[in-house]
Amino acid sequence: MSARVTLEMWKTFIAIAEEGSAMKAAQALNKSQSAVCHSIKKMESLLGNSLFIVEGRKSILTDLGHSLLPRAQSLQSSALQIETLASKYQGHLMTEINIAVDVLLEFDFIHEVLERFNVVFPKVSIRVFETSLSGAGQLLSTGAVSLAIASRLPKETIMEPLVEVELRCVCSPDFPLADEEQIFQPELKRHRQVVIRDSGNQNIDSGWLGSHQRLTVSSLVMALTAIEKGQGFGWLPQHMVEKKIEQGTLVPVDLLKGATRMVRLQLGMSPNLAHIGEVNTLFDLFTSLKSMAHQPSFNTEQQR
Repeated sequence: MSARVTLEMWKTFIAIAEEGSAMKAAQALNKSQSAVCHSIKKMESLLGNSLFIVEGRKSILTDLGHSLLPRAQSLQSSALQIETLASKYQGHLMTEINIAVDVLLEFDFIHEVLERFNVVFPKVSIRVFETSLSGAGQLLSTGAVSLAIASRLPKETIMEPLVEVELRCVCSPDFPLADEEQIFQPELKRHRQVVIRDSGNQNIDSGWLGSHQRLTVSSLVMALTAIEKGQGFGWLPQHMVEKKIEQGTLVPVDLLKGATRMVRLQLGMSPNLAHIGEVNTLFDLFTSLKSMAHQPSFNTEQQR
């Protein structure tokens, strides 16, 4: 029987479950309440079981409804991914590929990969989303991007290790920590820490130590600027701070332990797109050129 249930019915079922009533679901779906009620009653008839119990104005999921909801949401997500993929095609070619890239990755490396991809597929546009923490994984799981580079990606993702980024604890020469020696990490809590906001919805704390004060920013450039101006200390990528330490505009915090951290970035591709030539080519370029991410020639600061 379930084979006769349409995607539109599943969409209606999900809307009622998430909104809590047929009336609110109708508003969310931009349909009449009678159409929504008719759809869910037909679905229940096909399944031979009730999906909701109506109590007043609320629609409460039955045990069967609770069991089916996560599967229905997964089905809807897959359908949306297919529609997104189909919309990017023109003839036999994709017209655009969306990728999510963690802010810790050097831009010059990304630029080199995209330049080489453009030689092979000059008519395919690339849209790059800068993300932090859970942001890239979230975009990949919803089908908003085809490829993602981050330290955390969904389990079902096709993944390859890409690069390890070294982070150093730094501050400005005028910041109080600059004059302290042999510091234990708990002592950092007395000072303001600059952290990068999670661009996803998981609210991961990016290594916040529980300082009494913190400054949360949305980009790596903002974090660097804030630390340079003495607004706090923080961990920044080695490739970003190396030249500035040499010039004296930043100084390493003299921690007894934990002065550096390693973040392992992975490259991920949606399994649904593994057969697409353009996506595979971009994936292969990132993996084949990943050694360049470690080379000094790809350090933006050294090129200035």
